[in-house]
Amino acid sequence: MGWYRTGTATVTNNSATVTGVGTDWVEGAALGETFLGPDGQCYEITQILGATSMRISPNYKGSTAAAQAYAIMPTRGDLEELTAEAAKLIASYAAIRDGAGKGKFAAGTVAAPSLRGTADENTGLRFAGNDILQLITNGVVRLQIAADGTPSGVFVEKLPVSTATQTAINNLAAACVAIANVGSAPNELPSNQHLGELAFLDALGATSVTRHTRDSKPGDVWHEWVSNTQLIKKFHGFDNVIRTITETYA
Repeated sequence: MGWYRTGTATVTNNSATVTGVGTDWVEGAALGETFLGPDGQCYEITQILGATSMRISPNYKGSTAAAQAYAIMPTRGDLEELTAEAAKLIASYAAIRDGAGKGKFAAGTVAAPSLRGTADENTGLRFAGNDILQLITNGVVRLQIAADGTPSGVFVEKLPVSTATQTAINNLAAACVAIANVGSAPNELPSNQHLGELAFLDALGATSVTRHTRDSKPGDVWHEWVSNTQLIKKFHGFDNVIRTITETYA
């Protein structure tokens, strides 16, 4: 560390006070270091009063003089300087030590998540608070896991069917006979099959009921349900006329 010679010094005979002009003794000097006065004598710096004022010991022995060259000889050495710099580093690292160093991260925002990359600031993992965990890409929440473990978001909506589930679906489909047409083949629905009433839910969630119209042939006899106390009996005559009678039950 070099000697400090910035500015000039004014000294007074038999006085302990030294006044500077253009000096910064707060940064350039320290207690216990040596002040080399205009008289060529060495004095101990006993107090730094400010950037332009300090006290020495013993009192100045030379003649009173203004705006004189001077020098301050450092005695701290490299080790002391290193210690001071290390203290500054530790102080600046305290926030990291008490935060990320302990695995604790700020909540962040959607645009800047708690954990993110230096080259991709709007993508990462966010600890949003209230026991909520968010996965964010391009500044948008893609997956949110609530405190009870319930997932939500576009990530959940786009999840593929698992291999096991898809295998089960494929096995069920293979075991079923596909009915493609009406006819007499094994994979066709018989033309005279009466399916009765079919109930289903429409797109609005309302229950609808439809009735299959029987494709009968001469000689067929069947019943159609009207109510819990009434049936219609139908007969397809050989003259190709369908005749009906109503049966009422108590």
